[in-house]
Amino acid sequence: MRVAIAGGGLAGLACAKYLIDAGHTPIVLESRDVLGGLVAAWKDEDGDWYETGLHAFFGAYPNMLQLMNELGIADRLQWKQHTLIFNQPEKPGTYSRFDVPDIPAPINVIMSILKNNDMLTWYQKIRFAIGLTPAIVRGQQYVEEMDKYSFLEWLKRQGIGEDITSDVFIAATKALTFINPDEVSSTILLTALNRFLQERYGLEKLPFSMVHPQNGYASRSWIT
Repeated sequence: MRVAIAGGGLAGLACAKYLIDAGHTPIVLESRDVLGGLVAAWKDEDGDWYETGLHAFFGAYPNMLQLMNELGIADRLQWKQHTLIFNQPEKPGTYSRFDVPDIPAPINVIMSILKNNDMLTWYQKIRFAIGLTPAIVRGQQYVEEMDKYSFLEWLKRQGIGEDITSDVFIAATKALTFINPDEVSSTILLTALNRFLQERYGLEKLPFSMVHPQNGYASRSWIT
């Protein structure tokens, strides 16, 4: 069959790949002159990089890793240091780091949180750990049950203050979904957090810079 695919983003390109594998002929229709959708990146006339949106490709994304392996380009991935870096808007030029040590999960992520004293108080660390415990113990069943709450509502139920929400979780929800924490289901964020906690290199990322001049978590990269 000849199959038309609307959009040349990752989903459209992956769809085309699997249609070819099945013996069909895909036709990818893309309105822009750059493929890649939200992960597209290109240089302007001045040599500066332009990006369209989300570029975070974490080690906890098995489908993406499988696709890279099937395309025979997994050996070309260049993983960055296992670190999350947040800007602190109230302190221009000051960055808060979550350095994840190379030890088994979830101890590695827990250690990175415990070592950070710039953005999280001990009370917030303990409350957040208590809140995530059901997700670790009960897994996806608990995560799905939390769909009745927005992520902001879930954070408030755990006693997480608004300061940490604005400094960390607005950036995280925008990076993963482009949606504010009061508008996105907690299931989406908890699914990601639970996966990151269960995989040793879950937060490790393909060439992305995660420092942004406002609100911390952003990205910069291109896949070659």
